[in-house]
Amino acid sequence: MNKIKRKLFSMEAILDSRTINDQLYFLVKWAGYPISQSTWEKADKVPADSNMISEYKMSVQMLGKTFYFDPLDQPPQIEDFVEVPPQKSELSTFNTKISEFQHQINTLKDDVRLILQSQLRLIKELKMSKNVIHHYDLQRSPGSQDKQQSIQSDMMQQYQQCALINYDGSFEQGDKVEKIGRAVQIKKNKNKMYYILWKRRNNGQIPKNSWVESEKIIENEPVKVCQYLWNKLI
Repeated sequence: MNKIKRKLFSMEAILDSRTINDQLYFLVKWAGYPISQSTWEKADKVPADSNMISEYKMSVQMLGKTFYFDPLDQPPQIEDFVEVPPQKSELSTFNTKISEFQHQINTLKDDVRLILQSQLRLIKELKMSKNVIHHYDLQRSPGSQDKQQSIQSDMMQQYQQCALINYDGSFEQGDKVEKIGRAVQIKKNKNKMYYILWKRRNNGQIPKNSWVESEKIIENEPVKVCQYLWNKLI
């Protein structure tokens, strides 16, 4: 129908509209011809003095853009007359954006990882340099052996203190109760808790003091609980 001589035929109605490459097209129903022989025409081909455009807009508002649809007589698509570039769906565009953002995030993560590795390597080198200089100064200074032994002794004591009190106490690890310090009741769930001072372990370690639920300590150390409650009464 794109070869129809326009002067021999009259436009009956506008059925649809689309904008392609900033150009508005109307799907024109020709008088005396079925919908299947409608053609897509540029907007300037529609007579300015006709009411077809206003009637088309009113039909769209009332019935929607599919008001002309007839499964037995479908109108042609504009792609049959105009070369339309392929359009990506919104979901496809969204997925593309997500992929781009994920790639940027991965690149940033790699950059941050390299920076952290460089910083850690620099800190390690600085510590090694500092230890070498410190060791060299100790060897050259008077009484260096005494100072070195004193420093090593202090470091050993600090290490032993950290090692002695570096583990949480618990019945699961076989720890025993030295003393119950105090008891509280939590307002939220009404659970009663005891503050436990643990005995020294066989290896010399002293477990950290900790709060223990009343059910656990009654199950494992009922005598200690009785002693604590008795001391509160007298």
